Amino acid sequence: MKSIRWKLVFMYLSLVFMVLILTGTYIVISTENREKNKAKEELRQCAVYINEQVVEQYDSRYFQNSLVNLSIVSSSLKNVTGHILDNKGDTIASSTARDENSFQKYNDSAIITALNGEESFQDKGRAVDANEQVTRVMSYAYPVTDDGGQVKYVIYVQMDAESFYTSINQTIRTILISVVIAIVFTIILGFLFANTITKPISVLTKKANMMAKGHLEQKVSVKGNDEIGQLTRSFNTMAKELRKTVAEIDEQRNRLEIILMNMTDGVMAFDEIGQLIHVNTAAYDMLEIDDLNISFKWLLKKLGLKLKDIKQDSIYEMTVNENGKYISTSIISYSVKHDYNSFIVVLHDVTKHRQLDDMRKEFVANVSHEIGTPLTTIKGYSELLLDGAIDDKSVAMDFLKEINVAADRMKLLRDDLLDLSRFDTRVNKFNKERTDLVEIARGCIRQNKVVAEGREQKIVFDDPLIPMYIYADVARVNQVITNIISNAMKYSDKGSVIKISMGATRSVYMLSISDNGIGMPPEALDRIFDRFYRVDKARSRSMGGNGLGLSIAKEIMDAHSGSIDVVSQLGQGTTMVLKFPKVK
Repeated sequence: MKSIRWKLVFMYLSLVFMVLILTGTYIVISTENREKNKAKEELRQCAVYINEQVVEQYDSRYFQNSLVNLSIVSSSLKNVTGHILDNKGDTIASSTARDENSFQKYNDSAIITALNGEESFQDKGRAVDANEQVTRVMSYAYPVTDDGGQVKYVIYVQMDAESFYTSINQTIRTILISVVIAIVFTIILGFLFANTITKPISVLTKKANMMAKGHLEQKVSVKGNDEIGQLTRSFNTMAKELRKTVAEIDEQRNRLEIILMNMTDGVMAFDEIGQLIHVNTAAYDMLEIDDLNISFKWLLKKLGLKLKDIKQDSIYEMTVNENGKYISTSIISYSVKHDYNSFIVVLHDVTKHRQLDDMRKEFVANVSHEIGTPLTTIKGYSELLLDGAIDDKSVAMDFLKEINVAADRMKLLRDDLLDLSRFDTRVNKFNKERTDLVEIARGCIRQNKVVAEGREQKIVFDDPLIPMYIYADVARVNQVITNIISNAMKYSDKGSVIKISMGATRSVYMLSISDNGIGMPPEALDRIFDRFYRVDKARSRSMGGNGLGLSIAKEIMDAHSGSIDVVSQLGQGTTMVLKFPKVK
């Protein structure tokens, strides 16, 4: 029920309906109560009359004849049947009985109440008429007491209530018909009333929608001086001012539109109250926003600045990190009138430059560190040999072994860097062929089994016993699998088990390598493929790692249109899943 017209009709109809229902209910209840009280009083008078004319005048042996005669001659008992009951509730006289054999037994609750000494009225009783039909009756039980206050007789009178209830039902039907007729007229009048209010509003709404679509030449005729008329005048005034404002904005926008839209830098302009008046697409893209209703205060909050930081008639420059983007921001403040500042914001995306600079710095630092450690080793042991340690053959051999290990480490680092360089320049060549992934896995396991046994570890392979053909460079895939198995052994304790299993989906073959080693924290999972990144730096270096193995592995998997998925939990182990596209 979105229409105000229907809301008004519904409210009007509900109000009238409630009034009619309440009024009708009150009339029915009051009429029913009035008629019941009238019938009650009439029955009581009849009971008192029978008591005076029969019970008090005659012996109980003559009650029957006296009561019958009284009912014949008395007009007050014309529509009432009377009965006299003893203190046990047995009928001893009845105006409707011919003799004692035709007396009925009455067990009305009113009689029970009367036997206890209290008068009682019953309006919903049942009785059998002369035609043996059950009818509704009203009854009254009147106790007759002796001098000691004990109930001696009960005078029980009944009145046919069918006409009473028929009258009440007729009244209810009349009221319901009146309610229906009133509702029909209410709906008609409600629509007429609602139209007088909603029609002008509908016209205003239509005109407003036309203005929203860009048709600003809208005007509504004013009829009357009431609230609707005032609203119409306000609308016409607003439309006029809007046309004026839009014209001014269009004029200013056309001057800068071509320049702004063709700039690679983002440009935003705010007026003296901080409202946005100009913005180009580049600014929206850099700040990743799509709301036209942004303000200068909002921008300052986004940049982490306060208004007092921006000096009048000055340029404030800064670089901000906006969702991973580095934006060079220049805020130009200038006064136009009344010493209020307006602002122009120029945004320049320096993300690539910053990233390249950060990568260069990080790479140089990592390479320097990785080279520095073995160089220090070589330099130190060489100096010791030159200082005379070479004369001790045993010591000299130990020193030369350490120098050789350091040299091997530098060679490995050089080879890994050359590999990554080839990947970056896309000059790395792969000798891909159709091959069995299962056979590659078996070969890798044989190569690493001896190393595992030396570490008192065990490699368990769930061999699928069926070929799984992929299109791959065998040596490179072997390099990936060996690297991951090696890492699993390095970061697992003695006695641990490395589990290797294989499986398939509809489109890929999967090779899973699981260990129960030290595992990785959640924050490390997003960075383990970064170059030179180590989860445990001290343990990695002690075991000869340089942080490039997984980076190379990922590059190899990417070159095979595959992927590496990692699941790890600190202290519980790591699972790496290699996925290769299927070939027939």
